Amino acid sequence: MEISFTQEGLIGISVLLVILIMIYLVIREIRLMKTNTRKLELELERDKLQIIKQDVAPTVQPSLRLSTDQITSLKEIEESNLELETDIFMKQKTIEGRLKRLENYVKREKLDLMIDRIESEEKKI
Repeated sequence: MEISFTQEGLIGISVLLVILIMIYLVIREIRLMKTNTRKLELELERDKLQIIKQDVAPTVQPSLRLSTDQITSLKEIEESNLELETDIFMKQKTIEGRLKRLENYVKREKLDLMIDRIESEEKKI
């Protein structure tokens, strides 16, 4: 069995090989574009995370040096502010509760008066 190629057959095979190589290159470029896009997205997400970490990180002023007396006075002020805020919150909740109870008493009395009036009107009829 002898295989012989004619010039037309060789041209057809070479055209077919060129087409296959072109298809391979196009597919490879598409795949590379997708991976590059994904790399850029991941890089952007990393940058966003770094910015968020920088925003959340406490700012420390190393040039500011406080003495222990100043630090203790600041802590005392913070503690007293916390106590005052707690006391104010408790008083606000107490006042809100009492007002709600007073409103409910008034509402109940109004409803009782309305029921009495309706009963008296029903007796008249």
